Amino acid sequence: MRQLHWVPVAGLFLAASLTGCASSSHRSPGTAARPDVISSDEIARSSATNAWDLLRKRARQYNFAEDRYGRPRFIRTKHGQSTVLLAGADSPLVLVDGARLSDVAALRDMPTDSIDSIELQNGITGTSSQGTNACAGVIYIHTKEASST
Repeated sequence: MRQLHWVPVAGLFLAASLTGCASSSHRSPGTAARPDVISSDEIARSSATNAWDLLRKRARQYNFAEDRYGRPRFIRTKHGQSTVLLAGADSPLVLVDGARLSDVAALRDMPTDSIDSIELQNGITGTSSQGTNACAGVIYIHTKEASST
């Protein structure tokens, strides 16, 4: 159940929930969050032909939206009942060989045979490695071209 806190603002009391990055997974204290890795073997065995389709099938912690023509529009984190959320902080940071991907539509044009591995980090781990812009997590895509150099 979501609990609201009454906060005084300009002489009025408004109902507000706590804000910040939160992970929907529950871990016992002292256990480090380990990233979920999609290996090159798993990518080769998949029936996906591009990065977008691979992520839609494998990255279940995200919702993937397309327009009516099937073009990728956005990726959003799935939220549980007790998840708190900052405005605009529900899209994961997508990095391809360390460079930020500004348009997820490019994932449809990235063939799976060019991908070496994909690392999925939750919000807590992503924030510790990439800063507060990664509050919703990080999707690292490592290409074969970058891995071979």
